[in-house]
Amino acid sequence: MTTSYKPAFPAGTTVTGKWNKARYRIERPIGEGANGKVYLVSRGSSHYAMKMGFDAVDHQSEVNVLTHLSTKPGTFQRYLVDADDFHWQGIDISFYVMKYVKGQQLSVFLKQRGQEWLGLVGLNLLGKLKELHAHGWVFGDIKMENILVSGYGDVELVDFGGVTPKGRAVKQFTEIYDRGYWGAGSRTADEAYDLFSFAVLFMQAGGIKESLPKQQAASGGRTPELLIAELDKDSNHGWLSAFLRKALMQQFPSSKDAYAEWRRMMHAPEAGKSRAARKGKSRGGWLKASFVGSLLLFLGAIYLYWQR
Repeated sequence: MTTSYKPAFPAGTTVTGKWNKARYRIERPIGEGANGKVYLVSRGSSHYAMKMGFDAVDHQSEVNVLTHLSTKPGTFQRYLVDADDFHWQGIDISFYVMKYVKGQQLSVFLKQRGQEWLGLVGLNLLGKLKELHAHGWVFGDIKMENILVSGYGDVELVDFGGVTPKGRAVKQFTEIYDRGYWGAGSRTADEAYDLFSFAVLFMQAGGIKESLPKQQAASGGRTPELLIAELDKDSNHGWLSAFLRKALMQQFPSSKDAYAEWRRMMHAPEAGKSRAARKGKSRGGWLKASFVGSLLLFLGAIYLYWQR
């Protein structure tokens, strides 16, 4: 019988599946959540992420979600590689192996690349949610730590412990992103729940309000109107603020509609103008430098001609 436990294994430990007999070498720990510890593991020349569950029931529920998603067409296909038990010191520890996602947390990515990436990253995240919702699930625990971004704004969701079937009570959440915490609705898993969390996440990512908990504590209450008031104070995010307001007010019929609107607003002329203005600032110095350099070369050529 699988037992709930919280062991920590050093690099070099070999994990052999009790049933499937696959062997993995632990390279290093890469994360820990409420219901498990995640390691980077290798098998031959391939690398994967292995999650060892702290609670057998929660762990099996997560495996069931990933098993279902891995059989569906789309970006979650073959996400789950293996699921088994590891017999260690007389007990069985449940684990599953998934593809290894090499990326950065959203806040780190934007800090390095710049706020102009908000549009593409948001579109890709909404695409992931749209796909998950189409298969009958709600992610539930949207937060900075559970979003990894890589390459050209590619987005991956990690930690599926909060994924819940539509219509059920959300299994796992983080207060500041939770609709119920802000008095904006129930904790029933529906598409609007994820979109509300998405809105709070992008308020933070866009720098609209860096410390929402401090703000609500100072005001003495938690209401969706407080979040919307923060959006109204912002004058630098135009279409983004308009979209987030709509998500906070839960006015999108579905994530499919939210995705379509984000895409339309992202490519609207006014959004393009703001992007061009930002790029123009960086180009301006380069153009001036090029002009001065060309002028100096021209004057040098004239000087050499008259010296002949």
